[in-house]
Amino acid sequence: MNILICDATPHWSGGANRILLYSKELTKRGHTVTVCCLPGSGLSNRLPKENIQTSTIDPKSDFNLFIIPELIRLIRDNKIDAVDICSPKFYWVASLAARLTRRKVILTRNVPYRKKGLKKYINRILYYKLVDRIVAISDKIKRELIEDFRIAEKKISVIYDGIEIERFTGTNAEPCSIKNEKYVAAVVSRLDPNKGLECFITAIPEIVKTISTVHFILVGTGSIEPQLKELAKKLKVDNRITFTGFRQDIPEILCGVDVTIMPSPEEGMSMSALESMASSKPVVATSGCGLVDIIVNNISGIIVKPDNSHELAAGVISLLQSDYKKIGMEARKIVEEKFALQKVVNHYESMVNELT
Repeated sequence: MNILICDATPHWSGGANRILLYSKELTKRGHTVTVCCLPGSGLSNRLPKENIQTSTIDPKSDFNLFIIPELIRLIRDNKIDAVDICSPKFYWVASLAARLTRRKVILTRNVPYRKKGLKKYINRILYYKLVDRIVAISDKIKRELIEDFRIAEKKISVIYDGIEIERFTGTNAEPCSIKNEKYVAAVVSRLDPNKGLECFITAIPEIVKTISTVHFILVGTGSIEPQLKELAKKLKVDNRITFTGFRQDIPEILCGVDVTIMPSPEEGMSMSALESMASSKPVVATSGCGLVDIIVNNISGIIVKPDNSHELAAGVISLLQSDYKKIGMEARKIVEEKFALQKVVNHYESMVNELT
């Protein structure tokens, strides 16, 4: 089958990584994948290196009807069977192009942001009239779609992000070494608003008051990095946290930490948290994340309330004072069972075959 995936994410993200992994695995299975993404985006730079066919289009807005002819040409030239739309900027234009060419439309929901008022009504038209199947990357997103739009349950497929588990065995990496510190806790995230990173840094003084031998590493880059560094300095914990910048050696970094923290108040299904769990490193995550349906509290990780630095601090302290290595092994079992790339792509492949 021939699949067109449309995504308008400018930077590298968990969603972009999902598209990369799915595209590679589907190509191995003999399918043809074409990805339509933004010029200069992370996907446009990475996919050609993996021999994934890429076309660059910038919709500029959610309702730029002028690009529909270009999308129609892309669909026809590549003999596309199904169009999978992963970003709001492509929702309407790509679904209309697919409908005009009588192709099946899949809409992938990566984030849990809920609509209100007029936007909610407009999205109802999209879901009911233009989309054949909705993919939710977490059970939480599926529940909210049904609650908000009364979409038939059979129209929504929960298909998780996939993990290349073999990359996260830790057998070829040397642990991190932070002088005079017993524990290392990591946050792997885009340093952007709405990721809960201010809450994380605000929690550090409370954590180190109880556990003085812990160091934190913040892996990633983004628009609020200067503000986060200033906040750490203001709270006098700048010596307790290392900003690593953007890194591609995430498996090696995770090998050297004890626990990870996912402070985002709203997240579909955090790829960085899944990679941590695949590395047998337990996660402190918020109940606003799709992990709330995956992690068993105090057994395979810790779930805390979002946007609450005291709860976050208590969760980190509790995890570090527990048998966190055992909890990490339980987390690894969950990823092996539910998130192995081959398993989730099997599900995706079956869904597309059913539609086409």
